[in-house]
Amino acid sequence: MASPDPQPALATTKRKFHKLLDNLTASTSTTSLASTLQEANVSTTSLSQSGSPEPPNKRPRSSNISMERERNISAGQERIRILKEQLLTPRRQATIKVVGSKQTPAESTPRKSPNFQPYSQEQFLARLKTFADVKKWTSKPDAISEVEWAKRGWSCDTWNTVACKGGCEKRVAVKLRPKRKDANGKDIETSEDLSEEVEVALVERYRELIVAAHSDECLWVKRGCQDDIYHIPIASRNKSSAELLTRYNSFTAIAADLPLLENITYPDPPIQDILKRIPSNYFKPPGSEITASPPSSPTEIVAFTFALFGWSGVSESRISLAVCNHCFQRLGLWLSSDARLKEMSKKLDVPIESLRLNLLESHREHCPWKNAEMQGNSGDSPIANMAAWQTLEFMLLGKAKGASSLEKPAHGHNRNLESVDLGSEVTYPRGSLESDARSTKEQGEEGTDSLQQKWKKLKAKLKRSASKKSLKSVKSMRSVKSGKSVVDKDGGKENS
Repeated sequence: MASPDPQPALATTKRKFHKLLDNLTASTSTTSLASTLQEANVSTTSLSQSGSPEPPNKRPRSSNISMERERNISAGQERIRILKEQLLTPRRQATIKVVGSKQTPAESTPRKSPNFQPYSQEQFLARLKTFADVKKWTSKPDAISEVEWAKRGWSCDTWNTVACKGGCEKRVAVKLRPKRKDANGKDIETSEDLSEEVEVALVERYRELIVAAHSDECLWVKRGCQDDIYHIPIASRNKSSAELLTRYNSFTAIAADLPLLENITYPDPPIQDILKRIPSNYFKPPGSEITASPPSSPTEIVAFTFALFGWSGVSESRISLAVCNHCFQRLGLWLSSDARLKEMSKKLDVPIESLRLNLLESHREHCPWKNAEMQGNSGDSPIANMAAWQTLEFMLLGKAKGASSLEKPAHGHNRNLESVDLGSEVTYPRGSLESDARSTKEQGEEGTDSLQQKWKKLKAKLKRSASKKSLKSVKSMRSVKSGKSVVDKDGGKENS
């Protein structure tokens, strides 16, 4: 039986296959089907190799065109896919949730705080800290001191040069004196001839530049920090107590390097008298996370004395330091050790008393722990015109009576209204008749008893009437009574 000739059937199959392939590649959805058709093409090619002497790589022209179309479509779709991923991917990666895989959320970049915050004491102190390095900033007159520059948004950038960082980025070189000269007569860089006097007109010019040197669009031109931005809120008992205990605990790690008690000096009263009047529960207040052990050993007493005058203990590169977090003064404790003081006393031929560490004078001149004007306590309060160290001792040594709430001042903001617990004998409301009676008693004036009696009668009436209407009626009754008394007096005079 003769076998049929396979050649016509095979050629017909190949033509149908390529025609089908051309129709499929003309649509945009053939990318996923291209691999399936290629597998069918491989099987067809294998049949042609087994049944025909025709070379396997020989294909019609339409086959090459279709493969080129397929490659172009695949490349174009790949580019479209990449563009879609770039355009449609959310920016916040943490919001993408992939099912079946653990994905750690991307860390969000912390937002930079704005440059213009005239009410922020934290930012003010951060700017002021840039002036603390003596290698970058030398002392200036009070009118153009580092405090005045920091209040207007300036930070110390390089040698005696300030910059508005994060703001208008303007820079001002503050040069009051010429540079020092070496033996050859050449100027010494980053130096200042302190023997030259500062011209008053030059200081006034720099005082104007504190504001005018900013660009016109800079917000620091319109206003600076408030006047009491340097104020330490010691009048708030809870806050000041926590800060005092924190400073006291900071010296625990460097207790071995603290100087002896007889090698430090400070204003009266002696620290022993202060500790006697502080109750034991002061160091372990109920409900507070910050506690400390009451000072008992000589080292602990010295540590508490440092903390009482605003100093904190730190250790940097194995060097023990006492630092102030407001004026950023740094004291090397090794300079006040007993052995070194005796050595320097012999070398300089001076009494050792003159070399002792003064805890108050070691602060910078503008520090509120030392400067009552910078501390800026309320002028009509018992702590008026007191530096920070005096205010803190006033809080500690006052009699433990109930908190006295001071009224809001007529002008300015209420920074002293946050629990002004003075802890002193002064418990009278500001502007009350009893406070007036107390002042008249101190001045030796007459009529104190009568004023106190009137105030007691008025308080008894106020307890019975709490509404505003009753208060008005009390005032009207007082005015009517006073009018009647005047009429009676006048009538008595006329009758007489």
